[in-house]
Amino acid sequence: MRFQAHSQAHSTFKKHPFRSTVKKSMMIALLLLSTIITACSEDSKTAEITQNTDKEILKIGTSPGDFADLVRDYLGPELEKSGYKVTLAEITDIVIPNVSVEEGSLDINIFQHKPYMDDFNRNQKGHLVPLVQVPTAPYGIYSGKLKSFDEVTNGATIGIPSNATNFSRGLLILENIGWIKLREGIEDRFRITKQDIVKNPHDLNLKEIEAAQVVRVRPDLDYAIINGNFAIDAGIHFREALSTEPSKHFINWVVVHEKNQNSPWAKKVVEILESDDFKQYSATRFANYNLPLAWDNAQP
Repeated sequence: MRFQAHSQAHSTFKKHPFRSTVKKSMMIALLLLSTIITACSEDSKTAEITQNTDKEILKIGTSPGDFADLVRDYLGPELEKSGYKVTLAEITDIVIPNVSVEEGSLDINIFQHKPYMDDFNRNQKGHLVPLVQVPTAPYGIYSGKLKSFDEVTNGATIGIPSNATNFSRGLLILENIGWIKLREGIEDRFRITKQDIVKNPHDLNLKEIEAAQVVRVRPDLDYAIINGNFAIDAGIHFREALSTEPSKHFINWVVVHEKNQNSPWAKKVVEILESDDFKQYSATRFANYNLPLAWDNAQP
């Protein structure tokens, strides 16, 4: 019956002397309705974007030790003052934090320098971006079974973190102390391999070990090259290092997904970690660390 009534009305409409005017009015009404629906749809999308970028709960992943302490003692409380809730996951693995930020199960990670992040993006087609630098314990070579450089023997075993950038940095430390010589003209200083060694007078046995495991196997090595954060977490202060990396360009970053880099919460993180208060806090908590290059000679 409804369909039939509609047919009758349509028949009457065709005979109406003002059908042209009515038809135009209906077209305008439909156009206005379409505009309203589109506007509502856009407003809905905008609201969804705002909801996704201005979060109430921020999920942060760090390596154990000083970066976890930074979140617990300073960054987390400051974010909570701004109305955010913070969860912290301490992760010893050096792949999971990046995968988690890429997939969205973490919003932020703090554990890596930019060359390592770039390597992840290149190999995994990732979309990670550096947000702001944080104080970083230096990368260094520590004693193992042999307690000083003077004790080095032919065939001494040295553990070096196995990922490409940290292994390259380890080789640069060994060159800096005069134990090896690298070939001239290396173009990518972040991807140096054993094949780039042209002199190894002590016939050193270079063992590639997952970064977080170097501390664990240190007693079985003659010397160990250890990331500063893993050394600190194991209770080994970097002042115990026999030598540290000469370069200051491997300072670690707060890392986020590129879609979040301009979000309100990301801007708040930058504001907190670039503040004078944080610099003053770092002068005590991170004394003798490599401090962010943007801090004007690393002073608060």
